[in-house]
Amino acid sequence: MQITLTKEQVREAFGELRYMGADYCYKYDKETRKKTEEVEALKLHLGSMKLGNSVDIRLEATELPKVEPYTVVELEEAVYAPYVQRGNFPVLVDRISCKGIRVVAGRGNLLRLFPEILCGLLRTA
Repeated sequence: MQITLTKEQVREAFGELRYMGADYCYKYDKETRKKTEEVEALKLHLGSMKLGNSVDIRLEATELPKVEPYTVVELEEAVYAPYVQRGNFPVLVDRISCKGIRVVAGRGNLLRLFPEILCGLLRTA
């Protein structure tokens, strides 16, 4: 089952999304059951203001996006495709993927504009 999400649905579920980083997803050889060196997609690490945590979203691309950390982003063509993970106790896994990400204009990197905010937060921690 796949459900295409609108921008409003993504905003309602996650709130403001901030880019935290990305990792490569490598293809696996089914015969040898080993990871290959071929990049299949990227796993985006996005901070969710509504969840108060980060969320991992699969990006159907093989090159890292040119986005600075903590920049507000939007998902392009987001798809929700849950599946059941088998085992002793079946678990429903939420899987979200997208075709791309876009920087939200006017909602850029506040830490780049006001680095003293970050310094003050680090001193109090």
